Amino acid sequence: MKKLVFGALLYVLASCHGDNSVRVPAGIISPDSMVQVLTDVHIFQATLQLGYFKSDSVQVTAKAFDDILKKHHLTQGEYSKCLEYYCYHPDLFDDIYEKVLNNISKQKAELLGKKHL
Repeated sequence: MKKLVFGALLYVLASCHGDNSVRVPAGIISPDSMVQVLTDVHIFQATLQLGYFKSDSVQVTAKAFDDILKKHHLTQGEYSKCLEYYCYHPDLFDDIYEKVLNNISKQKAELLGKKHL
């Protein structure tokens, strides 16, 4: 009986100590890359909403968004596929958005710090 309990304990410990990296399928960017993409996308969306991006043209706005995707070596289709994948994996998506919010907060703090200089 002790061997069974000891074996089960070893199994649990080994399982908990396994590789913590997330493996996503081919064609889906890593969670860390998705953090960078979504950080840029949300900053761009904020500039639109706050009126800092001066363009009434849908084409100009779409081109600016495409430029963000190109920066991250993504097409619109790839971005949509990655976004859909992470939407279906809410634990991963929650971790991604926590990092996105941290990135945006850091960038905001840096900008506010520069304003006061």
